[in-house]
Amino acid sequence: QSLQIRLVGGNNAKEGRVELFFNNTWGTVCDDQFDDREAKVFCRMLGYNGSAVGLGNAHFGQGSGPIFLDDVSCTGNEDSITTCSFAGYGQSDCDHTEDASVICDAGHQNVSIRLVDGKVPNEGRLEVLYHGRWGTVCDDLFDTTNAKVVCRMLGLPTGNAEAVHGARFGSGSGTIWLDNVDCSGTENSIAECRHQVWGSNNCDHTEDVGVRCGSTIESPVRLAGGSTPYEGRLEIFHEGRWGTVCNNGFDATAAKIICNSIGYPSDTPSLMSASGFGTPPSTIWLDGVRCNGNETAIDVCTHNRFGLNSCTHDKDVAIMCRSHGIKCYHCDGLLDPQTCNEQVQCSAGEVCEEAAFIANGETRFSLTCQSKLVCDALQGNVIGRRSIAKRQGQTVQVKCCDTPLCNRNLIDKSSIHGGHGSHGHSTTGCQDDPKMDCNALDGINICANVQAAKIYCPLHCGLCTSP
Repeated sequence: QSLQIRLVGGNNAKEGRVELFFNNTWGTVCDDQFDDREAKVFCRMLGYNGSAVGLGNAHFGQGSGPIFLDDVSCTGNEDSITTCSFAGYGQSDCDHTEDASVICDAGHQNVSIRLVDGKVPNEGRLEVLYHGRWGTVCDDLFDTTNAKVVCRMLGLPTGNAEAVHGARFGSGSGTIWLDNVDCSGTENSIAECRHQVWGSNNCDHTEDVGVRCGSTIESPVRLAGGSTPYEGRLEIFHEGRWGTVCNNGFDATAAKIICNSIGYPSDTPSLMSASGFGTPPSTIWLDGVRCNGNETAIDVCTHNRFGLNSCTHDKDVAIMCRSHGIKCYHCDGLLDPQTCNEQVQCSAGEVCEEAAFIANGETRFSLTCQSKLVCDALQGNVIGRRSIAKRQGQTVQVKCCDTPLCNRNLIDKSSIHGGHGSHGHSTTGCQDDPKMDCNALDGINICANVQAAKIYCPLHCGLCTSP
């Protein structure tokens, strides 16, 4: 005679507390080791062949009478629970608070999580949304590896993830959904980790686990494609490759956090179109970024899971962190550049320059701001130039740098030799005539960059001519 089973206490015929008829009486099943595999066998016995969910802790209420089965272990492929292993009919160390339940034809369940009652968004009591109901997680066995999976699931940095035991973020209420969670660390969802059957635990809410995700940047960021390091398309490095950030939700507050994290703090960053900053990488990593202004890195802001978006690259974020340039040392005609203490605020697009020239047989140095275009063309070359103050034709070597106050010791003094520099380039003669129209330079080859000459010449040399 086949074993009779039924589901009791559910909201419909497909869910409820599992009961079976044995020795002319109805009894229950203990939730020890009971999970979705055992649930699937019970549901198959009832004619439901879809997905099945096993639930513990008398989820649909406590039964009465004998507890017939305990320590049930199935593969999930059996046609009857009688072919699974179990302790023996009526052999149990349980009470009815541990009655097992099932939901048949449950469909795919998207498990959501949240962190509640933390002081900042990246910490709090861990709560899980399962079958439409929020519940907590017991701290038994919950460790750093599990915490990293939680942080990854939330799109938060995992590098300094921490499990916080003992309801440090307050006691929750309702169902304790998970206990004895055991993740390998590679999972993208806590639901993929090993754990006791949903709702089965020996905990109370004084054991609700909390999680604190890292507050320091885990994924490097950069501004790419700009003419200076403080402007460009925003890119973030994740899973071994660079990707962009979609502008949905992204505002000046988020831009300030980016500028601070890359070393160019700004109270007034500008959001720009990314179309002028070259070809983006193929991946769009982040969308829905929203920051409150207290975060130290974009990872700590709320955002969709990495790679989850409906954006195209015409919505890529680009940022200019400052509308002015960096500060540089600004002195002229010094024997020792280290003695320069005067500073100047450069314009946007300018970097710091140090130039060495020969005056009366002595090597002297000028320090100032310079166009990045000029610096890229003249870097390390020997050209003709006058002293800014004395307006005399001189031999000079130029080096540039793009961090604040970096231009006091760029040039090796021993590399300056009369009319030649360290690379053996010949000098270019300078005819001091600041009234000349720079368009006259179009046909003249200076440092193989006419555009650089157009900028450099009126500032320093007048008309530059070949020697």
